Amino acid sequence: MSRQHYLSLEATHYEPEQVEEKIYSLWEENNVFRAGTDPEKKPFCIVIPPPNVTGRLHMGHALNNTLQDAIIRYKRMDGYDALWIPGTDHAGIATQTVVKKQLDAEGVDYRQLGREAFVERVWEWKNKYGDTILDQLRRMGCSCDWSRTAFTMDENLSYAVRTAFKNMYDAGLIYRGKFIVNWCPVDKTALSDSEVETKDGGEPGHLWYFKYPRTDDTGHIIIATTRPETMLGDTAIAVHPEDERYRDLIGKTITLPIVGREIPVIADDYVDPDFGSGCVKITPAHDPNDFEIGLRHKLEMINIMHEDASLNENVPESYQGLDRFAARKKIVAEMESLALLEKAEERMTPVGRSYRSKEIIEYRLSDQWFMKMRPLAEASLARSENGELTFYPDRWDGVYRKWLEGVRDWCISRQLWWGHQIPAWYHKETGEILVSVDTPGAVLDNPGQWEQDSDVLDTWFSSALWPYSTLGWPDLTEDLKRFYPTNILVTGKDIIPLWVARMVMTGLFHMEEMPYSEVLINSIICSEDGETMSKSKGNGIDPLHIINGATKEDLTGPVYEARPANMKSLLKRIEKNFPDGLEAIGADAMRYTLLTSATDAQQLNVSLKKFAEIGRPLTDKLWNASKLVINLIGDGPVGGTPAIDTLEDRWILGRLDETTSAVRAAFDTYRFHIAAESLYHFFWGDVCDWYLEIAKHRVREGNSLAKRAVSLVLAEVLESVLKLLHPIMPFITEEIWGHVLPVLREKEIACEASEILAMAQFPVTTSRVDQSVFDQFTAVQDVVRTIRNLRLSANISPKLTLDCQILLRNSSLRSTLEQTVELITKLANLKSMRLVEAAPEKFAVSVLSGLEIYVNLAEHMDIEAELLRNNNALDKAKKIIQGLNAKLNNKDFVAHAPATVVAAERLKLEEAQQKAASIEAVLTELQKL
Repeated sequence: MSRQHYLSLEATHYEPEQVEEKIYSLWEENNVFRAGTDPEKKPFCIVIPPPNVTGRLHMGHALNNTLQDAIIRYKRMDGYDALWIPGTDHAGIATQTVVKKQLDAEGVDYRQLGREAFVERVWEWKNKYGDTILDQLRRMGCSCDWSRTAFTMDENLSYAVRTAFKNMYDAGLIYRGKFIVNWCPVDKTALSDSEVETKDGGEPGHLWYFKYPRTDDTGHIIIATTRPETMLGDTAIAVHPEDERYRDLIGKTITLPIVGREIPVIADDYVDPDFGSGCVKITPAHDPNDFEIGLRHKLEMINIMHEDASLNENVPESYQGLDRFAARKKIVAEMESLALLEKAEERMTPVGRSYRSKEIIEYRLSDQWFMKMRPLAEASLARSENGELTFYPDRWDGVYRKWLEGVRDWCISRQLWWGHQIPAWYHKETGEILVSVDTPGAVLDNPGQWEQDSDVLDTWFSSALWPYSTLGWPDLTEDLKRFYPTNILVTGKDIIPLWVARMVMTGLFHMEEMPYSEVLINSIICSEDGETMSKSKGNGIDPLHIINGATKEDLTGPVYEARPANMKSLLKRIEKNFPDGLEAIGADAMRYTLLTSATDAQQLNVSLKKFAEIGRPLTDKLWNASKLVINLIGDGPVGGTPAIDTLEDRWILGRLDETTSAVRAAFDTYRFHIAAESLYHFFWGDVCDWYLEIAKHRVREGNSLAKRAVSLVLAEVLESVLKLLHPIMPFITEEIWGHVLPVLREKEIACEASEILAMAQFPVTTSRVDQSVFDQFTAVQDVVRTIRNLRLSANISPKLTLDCQILLRNSSLRSTLEQTVELITKLANLKSMRLVEAAPEKFAVSVLSGLEIYVNLAEHMDIEAELLRNNNALDKAKKIIQGLNAKLNNKDFVAHAPATVVAAERLKLEEAQQKAASIEAVLTELQKL
């Protein structure tokens, strides 16, 4: 094939908008991401955490998928048959809500529309909008095998869901019963424990103490509750059997206030005598612990709430139809009017909220389907204890195990229409239940006698099958045999119980193998202030704004919704830093910034400025430095294999091997920030700041053999850098590859055969690391830096040549400096450099370990003018120090100013003191001249 260039080498800046979409098309047209084509390669597989079909790309997706793409590109280049399976989740509650809102806007009641028509409408919506986030992932450079794109409601995946349900039902792991469930009054569906969020420390609430009269009119007992509205469903009062205060009450009855129902006093070990009054109201239909007590004591279970948490016909008429919280206020007021309110205490109380709607959940007695978790959890724990699952960072292993150890049965049914309808049929007369993968023959023969369960399965049920259902299970496909188990899962900490653990449990049951051996938990993305990003806070960053660019209106306007008052500081920063909007930084700059920041920390703070200051400069540096290398190679001769024996050649090739080894080790342990930083320091520091400067002199002044040697080294370095960087910055490296490859071939320089970098071989480490070479070149760098710093401090142009004399205090350096006089002379722009036995006069001096460097600055500077300039600068620095000291010595300022402001002032003082010390050192040297 012939590679097309998308950005001319004449361009002075890398322009991602000219390159990225075209490069992605190049990859797709050449099936770069297609896996399973070479059976000789070792398989490697990742399944994408399927984003909700309703979703759009956010910074969490950007980080998570950049990590996955870096892994899969590295493995693909390292010789693996690398498969990254993409797909989306049908997101039962979220998607049903989106379509319901559309119908509401059209004036259509979705329930009147009917289930079949509503589901058809959801499919229409999915087919129109459902792939939006997958297209956005392409813009990020995600190298998924799109030919295997999956959707949890695809027919083959639906078949897998029905098969899994049937198998687990037959094994006694799935059962149906009337139990207490977490109930969301907004979405009107049951939720699993893992879908309920409880804030640490609780939320502000009250503990009310009510008097419940004894039926025999001999007094009353006091109960304490945080949910007064549930008292209308009380069916008992419980006390601890050994609580002497209430022993004589056990077996007696109490009259339930407002309702007038007589309820028994029972004894149960569950009761904590030290909580409240030691008497506990028992509402079996609205509390999970009360439900268990109700079963033990055969209590009546009275459901007092509708699906929307309003009170139903099982309460007194004056309360029927009231919202639960309105009923709470009315009950408290009525108990007070009846003189039955003892007291009320403010306290923090645990409040469960739906992870989706954020509404306070209710506990509700309901007929639901459940999965027995204990046997599955025990099997998962056993595998974990055998070392079959490794978490990165390893602290998340404890979170995973703790959840498994305390797991309760999973409510898997949901009262929705969109989703996998439970494959169970009920006989209308006998109540017989038939569970089947397909519609049972008995149902087909007598459809009027049977009805299918109207509930659907929890979305996480189908997601739990993802690592093998996407590979063709329950059929034993070639993909399943080749790529299961998968290798690593990359995800966030919040779904360790929701998804990570459940995939392990179901994978062990259905496949008898772990679904993956490693789990990488990525950091949570936060704003630069450390706040979790969200639409409601208005502090989110749209990744596509970073990639494609954005106007000021995009950054501050309605796309982020109404920003609360406390986000004014964010708006001011945007106004200051991006008054004309944000230029197109590109996917590579975004990816590099994310990966270089992605440490083992639990959160990662990012800002628009961070992407502009970290990622964008590197893409420009890589582009322009590569252009220079291509030109230098192009200026070199054709043919020849000279020896690579100069100090700088051996040094840069040794550093290349050292960097290759560090990058490989970082990729293998998923420490991408180390890989990114290692490459940055090698490329920008070693290659650009040092070797390229030397190479320019050698190409300009050397003979044909020297030029050829430089060309060979530059070719190897650039080729390796592009390969090493490709998993992190795929677009720019691919574009540069298209430019450099023809030049290498024209100059007959041995190089990678692949026309497409994404399919090239990842570099391997050779044995050219030589510490003695590193030590010698470090000595050269120290001398050159010292001379440059002396020049800079004296305000002398780098274009003017200087005389330099070096007095050795360590004879071991003599050989190195004698051999590198010419090299140092060129790099430091000297007209002469001599090794001397005595210190010269009137030369500026800088002392290093083992040597003293003397430079004649006086011939190029006005000493008096420099003394005046530096004295003025010192006076200014001292005034700043004086002002900062006065502020920081003010006790009121330190006590009342925000800690961040005080810390900033201390940093300013430290910087001013360092500057003053530096100026004083310069003045000392100037006074010697």
